[in-house]
Amino acid sequence: MNIVCATTRAARWEALRPAFAAGGAELRLVPSSETALACVRDMPPDLLIVDLELDAAALRAVIMDVLRINAVVHTAAVTDMAAEAFHDRMEGLGMLMSLPAEPAAADIERLLAALRQVSGQ
Repeated sequence: MNIVCATTRAARWEALRPAFAAGGAELRLVPSSETALACVRDMPPDLLIVDLELDAAALRAVIMDVLRINAVVHTAAVTDMAAEAFHDRMEGLGMLMSLPAEPAAADIERLLAALRQVSGQ
């Protein structure tokens, strides 16, 4: 699985790289939504994780841009929104899931399991 993570917290995600590898996923870190959208356009990942400390409106806009470029790319977001608020604000975007503000290896395992389930792997 090919995963792109748009993040300003590269060190945090580097620490999680072993969890991705254990789940059979390759992680690529990019520094902005613009770079992430270029990845979606040029070499679509199986999953785009957005970890850019965006408010709900800005996050929704990024996900909508992904959908306009390639609606097949699965998306997830790092957010401190409560699950119900996340669902309400992101409804209709088909996001795979949200991750906590400080994701742990168990969160990555859960994310990869969900990705495998929806992609039939």
